[in-house]
Amino acid sequence: MANVTTIIPALSPPAGKTSNFVDPDYIGTKFLVVNCVFLPLALIGLVIRTWTRLFVVRSFRTDDYFMVISLILSCVLTGVTLDMLNWGLGRHMWDVPLEIFSPMFSKLNLIAAIFYCAATGFTKCSVLIFYLRIFPSRNFHMVVWTIVFIAAGYSIASILANILSCHPVAKSWDSTITTGYCMNRPVFYFANAGLGIFTDFATVVVPIPWIRKLQMPVRQKLAVVAILAMGCSVGIVSCIRLASLYKLLTSTDLTWTTTNALMWCTIELNLGIFGGCVTAIRPFIRRYFPRLLGLSSGGGYDSSRSRKQVHPLNSLPKSRPDFSGRDAHYSTTLTTLRDTPGNDSEEHILSGQHTNNQNKIEEVEGIIRTVEFDVENSSRTAQME
Repeated sequence: MANVTTIIPALSPPAGKTSNFVDPDYIGTKFLVVNCVFLPLALIGLVIRTWTRLFVVRSFRTDDYFMVISLILSCVLTGVTLDMLNWGLGRHMWDVPLEIFSPMFSKLNLIAAIFYCAATGFTKCSVLIFYLRIFPSRNFHMVVWTIVFIAAGYSIASILANILSCHPVAKSWDSTITTGYCMNRPVFYFANAGLGIFTDFATVVVPIPWIRKLQMPVRQKLAVVAILAMGCSVGIVSCIRLASLYKLLTSTDLTWTTTNALMWCTIELNLGIFGGCVTAIRPFIRRYFPRLLGLSSGGGYDSSRSRKQVHPLNSLPKSRPDFSGRDAHYSTTLTTLRDTPGNDSEEHILSGQHTNNQNKIEEVEGIIRTVEFDVENSSRTAQME
């Protein structure tokens, strides 16, 4: 082992500090803990989502594939950043040997940035494409595709900017190259985070006007709003990450300040993956743990509170209903089950109950559409004519 007195630090220590290569200050432990908490959380969410799409809904679409890719990239990101702990991450730069910082730390830091940009791009596109399955409005689709274009565009641009941040490219990690030039990478990270925050909150805000128009119970609307709130929490984490990037922008102690920046990147990415998979949790619980939602109690629609006659569409009773009353009212219910061909909407979010021909409450896992019409007694009008 080389004598510590002959080791050249990656950065000269500030006044009053000396390099410590034996037992330096270290904050890498909290970074390890964060990865051990949030990556399994995202993995659990994706496993539930995948199982639900394959075996409950039996419909695996583009947004599901995107989310799987996002988690794979997140796993790679975690592996790369944890390896960075062996090359200076979590220590002050003056406690890191120059031969370790360059090229290994710089090279791994570049790889981590590339995988992070790709993973967040796939996550946001997955959530936005999922919206297209719920809301049929053409105007809404145009708005969503615009945000998809922005999210995918800046993600691809970020990947290319990281790869081509220096000329020659190797100058990004090899400090021995003195010719060429490099862009100010912290400033680029700061601008990239700003675009990320915009798309995070745009993803949450855009569906709200259309949610108000959905014909479903208030309780189910609140459930959808709760799902969107998960996206809002991701936006808040993005703001915190932006603050950590500001410190990175103003500091020369890269190995120390990069730790917090990467930590918030990990939290934001994996929380976004989990939030994007929350949509599958309710149908999963309905299928396997219905008591958790109180579904076994028959709660929900209470036929005793309504004086309407409710029957499935095309299943009207053979006997002629009595329309002689002054306030005669008749309604029909069309239930589209989950296996109906062409039903591309997220029917499990809107699943509920209806009354069958025997006036009994039964569960349906589909979209309930109620069509009501009034029949008035027109005999008096006919006599007057």
